[in-house]
Amino acid sequence: MADEKIISGQLRLRISDKTVYHATGVQLSYTRSTKERITKDTNGREESKGIMSFSVSGDALGVYGSDGTTAHDFAALFAIMNDDTDVKIPVEFLPDETDATFKLTGDGVMKSLNLNANVDEDATCSFTIDGGRLAIVELPII
Repeated sequence: MADEKIISGQLRLRISDKTVYHATGVQLSYTRSTKERITKDTNGREESKGIMSFSVSGDALGVYGSDGTTAHDFAALFAIMNDDTDVKIPVEFLPDETDATFKLTGDGVMKSLNLNANVDEDATCSFTIDGGRLAIVELPII
């Protein structure tokens, strides 16, 4: 147990090499479609593996004025959402910035961006990025 590390709530999402500014939460869903086959020659049902996909959603304070070089604020997220090119967005999920031993990488398309600005409350935004297969990248232990 001494060598085991817990993935903390400090997981960071990086989009195009920049973190999401003032993130409050990130959720990752990684799924595989399956195909079901039933024939006269099989004993019951057979499952085969299909296409992999991920969906990441995040929440952040609705802020502006990040430095623009290391972080995305709401305006930067809006620009990504508003981009109509077919270029996919590279994403990285870091379990902990201080002692991560791996990261998950992939690329996808921003599917949604929401801004919630209630009276006398901090504005918040949420977004969803959908993509294909993820890869695990080993990081040097520092």
